[in-house]
Amino acid sequence: MTINRVMVTLLTVCALALSPALYGQAAQTDQAKDKQDQQADRPGAGGEQSMTGCLTESAGTYTLATPAGEQVSVSGSADLAKHKDHTVKLTGKSSNAGGKSSLTVTKIEMVSASCSK
Repeated sequence: MTINRVMVTLLTVCALALSPALYGQAAQTDQAKDKQDQQADRPGAGGEQSMTGCLTESAGTYTLATPAGEQVSVSGSADLAKHKDHTVKLTGKSSNAGGKSSLTVTKIEMVSASCSK
């Protein structure tokens, strides 16, 4: 009986000692994933990213006006014309050449049939 109590006590102490370390690893993994998500959503970060805003067209050139007030030049999809003056979520490859943000669209999702002003 005494050996069993010693073993149970020892296992309990070990489990309690390891718990904070395991919790800390999980928190760091979540923080790293959040940081990657934020970088992917940042305009000009390159790679695939999504942006939501009002899609407008002027003289054949499409622009996405984001809620933050940024104007992003948009190209790459024939479906853009179908979503003129709609609130859309666009996914594609971003670039920031010469101080101008642009997005080459690979996917369009309509959020609303109008743009909120």
